[in-house]
Amino acid sequence: TGSTTSDRVKLTLQIEVCTVDFDPEAGELRLSGSVMGDSRGEAPEGVRLGSAHTLQLEVGRAFTIIKLCWDSVALEKLDEASGDGAAAPAELAAVLLQPGLATVCIVSNGMSVVKARVEAHIPRRGNAFQLQAADKSLQKWRQQVLAAILKNVDLDRVKALVLAGPGFAKEDFVRWAGEEAGRRGEEGKTLQRSRSKWLVVHANSAHKHALAEVLSDPATLSRVADTKAAAEVAVLSTFLSLMASQPDRVTYGYAHVVAAMQQGALDKLLLSDNLFRARSVARRRQYVGLVEAARAAGAGVHVFSSLHVSGEQL
Repeated sequence: TGSTTSDRVKLTLQIEVCTVDFDPEAGELRLSGSVMGDSRGEAPEGVRLGSAHTLQLEVGRAFTIIKLCWDSVALEKLDEASGDGAAAPAELAAVLLQPGLATVCIVSNGMSVVKARVEAHIPRRGNAFQLQAADKSLQKWRQQVLAAILKNVDLDRVKALVLAGPGFAKEDFVRWAGEEAGRRGEEGKTLQRSRSKWLVVHANSAHKHALAEVLSDPATLSRVADTKAAAEVAVLSTFLSLMASQPDRVTYGYAHVVAAMQQGALDKLLLSDNLFRARSVARRRQYVGLVEAARAAGAGVHVFSSLHVSGEQL
């Protein structure tokens, strides 16, 4: 008859991972490699051993990691990801605003992720007709920004919602959002309940890099003082201040740091987690050894996430 049938079969595969691709905005991890077998190490039905395959891991999907050698840094990260704080809500939400541009960001223990970017052309000058059109564009833009906040931020659980940017766009938006809350139903109640968490601070831009200013602001730090993000920002700020005022108390580069440690002069060690994802196994082991030696010497060790704004600065 020319008709065909297809069946969907669930398989558990063992993959020898060659490449890893992480999408922080979607919260997905894609692993690519070659098929080694099924859960028992045998040839899976319908899949050729050694063939290329890609797995997509998501939150809530069970998987097993097998490694012949686990170093202390990897175990620490694994414990952090699967411990009590793994399911904790985002520490901070930030909305960076300037006329016609809004960037909605979520800051959690390991990442600073842009969840939405809302842009609009809003003319500032012109005749009466053009200014009327500009006002309509402004109202539409504000509606879109508010929708992005409600969609991407859990206002009942987040510790603070920071609105930052140059000029008065942030203050105008807060006033407008307060009025808009009164015109909405359940969404309006959510906005009103969270109003005590809203902070308005200055930033020089509405782009993601301005998060560094937001996290350094005393008003923001007071809300998230007990979080990892605040601790990383404080440590990095101290490092940068020392580098500017007392450069002889700061050293960087593997050889110089080791020399300082051997002389008992190492107080704090700052590293990017990119170092522990290097393709060279020898290089990874080198920095794991450095971390373990620094801790044994009594130095504080801070591993910065490359997906966090402080890690990007470092």
